[in-house]
Amino acid sequence: MARVTLQTIADAVGVSRTTVSNAFSRPDQLSTQLRERIQAAASSLGYAGPDPVARSLRSGRTGVIGVLLRESLGYVLSDPYFRDFLTGVAEVIAAEEAGLLLLPTGEGTTDAVRAAAVDGFIVLTLPDDHPAVEVVRARNLPTVAADGPRCEGMPLVAIDERRAAGEITRHVLDAGHRRLLVLSLRLDDEGPHGVVDRARIVGGRYRVVRERLAGAMAAIDAADLDDVEVVELPLNEPALATTAAARRLTAVDRPTAVIALTDVFALGVLDAARQANLQVPGDLSVTGFDDIAGAAAADLTTIRQSGVEKGRLVAEQVLAGAAGGDITMDHQLVVRGSVGPPPS
Repeated sequence: MARVTLQTIADAVGVSRTTVSNAFSRPDQLSTQLRERIQAAASSLGYAGPDPVARSLRSGRTGVIGVLLRESLGYVLSDPYFRDFLTGVAEVIAAEEAGLLLLPTGEGTTDAVRAAAVDGFIVLTLPDDHPAVEVVRARNLPTVAADGPRCEGMPLVAIDERRAAGEITRHVLDAGHRRLLVLSLRLDDEGPHGVVDRARIVGGRYRVVRERLAGAMAAIDAADLDDVEVVELPLNEPALATTAAARRLTAVDRPTAVIALTDVFALGVLDAARQANLQVPGDLSVTGFDDIAGAAAADLTTIRQSGVEKGRLVAEQVLAGAAGGDITMDHQLVVRGSVGPPPS
């Protein structure tokens, strides 16, 4: 079947192509009778309406915002923090009657980012030197980063990660703890993950993780502690934290407190403590980060930040042309019942 175009309809009705175009894009320019004749002809010919791609090329706008993701879609939609963030983005985008294009940035995806028909980009927690970041910057579209990376000319929306991590670490130290385990998100996509030294922390490619660890380690150094182990886990999954903590909670010189860089990790540590018959906080203190749904029910001491509000702010920045500069959001140390003095 031959493709039906605006000219096909124009020929059938006996009007110009411009008149047919106006019937769809500028209906107020035509009489009701003529507009209905054109629409009836279009319907009988099987014409669904103007090509949205062609229309976007003519207008220079697509009505779509792209979101660059480091993880797979399944992982992002299952992670509580990322889910909250995308909820905030979606609220703003929906209010503007725009659309979202989610772009995972695994191997070989830079071509998809380069070809994406979008009006702007949100970069969500990508490593500093990820090739997709350079592709986005080269496109010269409004772009805002959430949590990282920090790039010249690209506004960043984040909390003061270093300060927040320092606050919660000092809270644990002030309770009297001196044997600590720190569970970290991954610093680099390249393994092996596990116990990490200071060089790997300083050279970490993920800004948000590097900053949280910098804050925690500064507080630990100020307390002149040596008995601290930092373990890097490849994904933000509770089972990984449960396994990592379980190996250490049965040792004679086990840690008396675990500082987890996410609430998801902290919930995994609480599972490990139950399996080891350790009471929280009597035998073991635990802290998290983010204050996700479930943290309050677990009585978890944590850092509160709003993923939903961060998503809203980032989306508003992109829609406004990304001209507002960096935004440092507020955070709060939320003290609940998961931290107490170390066991005697």
